[in-house]
Amino acid sequence: MPIVGTAGHVDHGKSTLVEALTGRDPDRWAEEKERGLTIDLGFAWVRLDEDTEVGFVDVPGHERFIKNMLAGVGALDVALFVVAADEGWMPQTEEHLAVLDLLDVRHGVIAVTRTDLVDQDLLELAMLDIDEHVTGTSLETWDVVPVSAVTGAGLDELRSALIGALGYAGAPPDRGRPRMWVDRSFVISGAGVVVTGTLTGGEVHKNSDMVISPGSHRVRIRGIQSHEQDVDLAAPGSRTAINLVGADIADLPRGSLLTTPEMLAPSRKLLVEVRLVRTADAGLGHRGAYHLHGGTGAWPVDVRVVGGEAIEGTGTALITLPIALAFEVGDRVILREVGRQAVVAGGRVIDPAPAGKLASIAKSVGSLRAVVDAPPDERATVLLQV
Repeated sequence: MPIVGTAGHVDHGKSTLVEALTGRDPDRWAEEKERGLTIDLGFAWVRLDEDTEVGFVDVPGHERFIKNMLAGVGALDVALFVVAADEGWMPQTEEHLAVLDLLDVRHGVIAVTRTDLVDQDLLELAMLDIDEHVTGTSLETWDVVPVSAVTGAGLDELRSALIGALGYAGAPPDRGRPRMWVDRSFVISGAGVVVTGTLTGGEVHKNSDMVISPGSHRVRIRGIQSHEQDVDLAAPGSRTAINLVGADIADLPRGSLLTTPEMLAPSRKLLVEVRLVRTADAGLGHRGAYHLHGGTGAWPVDVRVVGGEAIEGTGTALITLPIALAFEVGDRVILREVGRQAVVAGGRVIDPAPAGKLASIAKSVGSLRAVVDAPPDERATVLLQV
């Protein structure tokens, strides 16, 4: 089942729109319902038509919860980018756009919400403003659909646009390399530890062995649920809940990775091809305090520019993590500056375990880019050629 993730400024109607489409309120916490403000990730699902069942990951729009937002957009297939017609482009609209663009999310729909609060002239101005802002980004070809979750106007058109975007995105690939970044973990009395996330890369089966990263703690899958249904296996792309044997809740905070034993190859260093956010007013250099966001986790990191003093536009950075983690070639990451509390760059991992000093690493960058540019199934062959 493909995943649609929301994005957009606080109070522009993301959760209300998901509820209108699915009949399920994605807000889970009492505080969220009392304040009318999404704080953490929410989940819902629906069958859009006879052939298209889809899960939604609803993310917070407030700047104070950007860490939670970033935890929700790492494994989506299609984005639902929301801009309110009565407020237009806002600061978190821009930051969420930057995240989607830096993650290279190529398929999605832009919903212009709260159209019941504006007249036709203001709606047209809002849509023109959106078009201007998304030009030159990965969102520029997406359908723009005016909609009101209150009156229901435009909901059918939005469903059709989402179905189209999901069709262009295609089915989530099964490479026989299952991975699930944990976004929730909890204990059920009589069952034990349960983790949830979006499964990518391959199937997982009941009674199979997995390992937890960071570390290499081995666990067994006791049971699997997908959208509240017990299943014997979960396919890539599905929202999945896994009941684990041999796990402790303390071993599985958000940002943990569940994978197979043969895939575990943790490293404290990553070589990342970096692109600065389009609103950057300075280059990315050695100085500064940064957090790396990848999968559902975030970690303080040290950044060293490869082949220069600073990255202007695009470049390569050697990133040192505080703990060893099992990233893969092609994984997308975001860099956020701690001082300014702003997304400053994003990119893709071109080497998840670089060896040697900075100078020797610099010599291999061109070859590594050729590998990551190749389709995932062909990377091993390309690596031998370079």
